[in-house]
Amino acid sequence: MSKHLARIAVTILFFFFGGISASWASRIPTIKEAFGVNDSAWGFVLLYISIGTLITLPIAGKIIDKLGSKNATLIFLLTYFVLLIGIGYWDVLWQLKLNLVMFGAISNITNISINTQAIKVSKQYKGQIIGSLHGTWSIGGFAASWLGAEMISSYVPPINHFIYYSSVGIFFSILLFKHLVPEDKTPQTDSPIKESKKGFQLPDKNLAMLGLLAFFAMVAEGMMTDWSSEYMKHVTLAPIQLVGYGLTAYMFAMASGRFISDFTVRRFGEQKTLLFCGILLFIGLGASVLFPSVYSTIISFMIVGLGVSAVVPMCYNLAGHNKSMAPQQALTLVTSIGFIGFFLGPPVIGFIAQHSSLKTAFAIVALFGLAISVLSRFIVIESNSQTE
Repeated sequence: MSKHLARIAVTILFFFFGGISASWASRIPTIKEAFGVNDSAWGFVLLYISIGTLITLPIAGKIIDKLGSKNATLIFLLTYFVLLIGIGYWDVLWQLKLNLVMFGAISNITNISINTQAIKVSKQYKGQIIGSLHGTWSIGGFAASWLGAEMISSYVPPINHFIYYSSVGIFFSILLFKHLVPEDKTPQTDSPIKESKKGFQLPDKNLAMLGLLAFFAMVAEGMMTDWSSEYMKHVTLAPIQLVGYGLTAYMFAMASGRFISDFTVRRFGEQKTLLFCGILLFIGLGASVLFPSVYSTIISFMIVGLGVSAVVPMCYNLAGHNKSMAPQQALTLVTSIGFIGFFLGPPVIGFIAQHSSLKTAFAIVALFGLAISVLSRFIVIESNSQTE
């Protein structure tokens, strides 16, 4: 199988995978308003996504081991598309909550399986390429958020919007499946990694630190995905035509930063890149709080996108090259810890917004940027992480 075809296939699937969450995020104000719930109550609605994610943390690795990452990527990506349509279909709140539980569960398994494919593809190339793969995920999110903004301004119902997007995504997922990297059945007796137990394991110190960095970054990502449109609508008082463009600016900057990160990692290394990312995250969120006008906030959200762009791809890449356990198991651990932040953060933000303000919540998450900068110096960089 051509490694280039495999890279193209995984890249396109990352594009559609990123677009699913952005499609949902772009329509959150519309769906929230349709159900007539306040910020605090909506925060707890979002918590159901976290519940689904938490349910799958101990079993995601086992499922992928059994199916293989190639089959798992197709099966769960298709299911993810169907659940996106479901979000726009239900008109009773408990039905939406049940759908969101399944949405969170399938999102986590899809994320781990497609990133396992990314690690398999990246190991066929010299130097880091995972930043560009994640960059394509962000481009997918940018394109989907732009589409969502257009759908909002054209008053297209969420169910129609989600059907249009999912139909195209399902077609390409089935078409590209044959080019994904199959499982290697040959035992690697010369591998420096010790035989690991199957199932969920506790990470070593370095993997735990990578998971913590991913957690901080994904809290910010989750907040931007689920609350940036609300911030534009209620804090900056943006007109409806501009509400979706804060998220669009963030997604655009995130995509750009991830493509750039492959170069910065080669030039300056992971630790300096993480340090700079944390500072940008702090500045971007801080500026959105201090200068909450429409256009200054859009610029601030672009800075936030640059700040969070490279953190998660670097954490995944470093986990995939660790020597304490198999790459897929390490990736599952770091991804699971990080995704707790992605899905647990938004409902907490909603709670803070209801009892204080959305600006206060954004200010608190800005401090996570400083935490990323400080903790990056404690990361151990494996010698082959940049050269393989």
